[in-house]
Amino acid sequence: MFKKFAVLSMLAMPASAQAAALMGFADSIMIMGEAGHDYQEAMVNYSPVVGHAFGIEHMRMEDKDGMQSSISAFNYTHLIQRWNMKGGQANLWFTGGVGHAYGDGDEGFAYTPSVQFDYETTRLYFLGKLRVMRGPDMNFDTASVQGGFSFYETGFDETQPWFVVEARTMRNIEPGLQVTPALRLINKDYFLELGVSNPFDAEYRTPRINFMFVF
Repeated sequence: MFKKFAVLSMLAMPASAQAAALMGFADSIMIMGEAGHDYQEAMVNYSPVVGHAFGIEHMRMEDKDGMQSSISAFNYTHLIQRWNMKGGQANLWFTGGVGHAYGDGDEGFAYTPSVQFDYETTRLYFLGKLRVMRGPDMNFDTASVQGGFSFYETGFDETQPWFVVEARTMRNIEPGLQVTPALRLINKDYFLELGVSNPFDAEYRTPRINFMFVF
């Protein structure tokens, strides 16, 4: 009965809410990743019940001096609160990892706690996130906001196109503020986002890809 309720809850979520989600439905596996010029990330987690997930994550960063650093960690994700509203949904998340940092500098214990708030309807989307990314002689703390809109309504089993813009700051990464407009395709089992960071700055213009799959 509980698993059936979890699946029904997932089906009731707007497509955009599933894209903002940091875990799948009960007894599901989620794979997420990002690939950009200065930062790459991959994460896999398993959600045994609604609201909790456990997994592993790996991040690679290249700072403004060209030094490369990586963090590999075990992570935990928790849905702190969900607000269901007519035509929309809001969520507050916690996710955090502990593991090992290594690279051109010192290596040792690393930790990556973050909080995320998102609000979605079938046509509008907003997200704000704060993330600490620390290791020995390493600080890549990040703050980001995203906003977007869908081009038209679709059914649950159809792929919905969105236009999304993200503004993000990450310590020790240049430029200090990265703005990325992107096309996002959302389906009940995945989303794929293709964007260009700093499109109007020839020196820092780079492609970026984000993706998520739920099994």
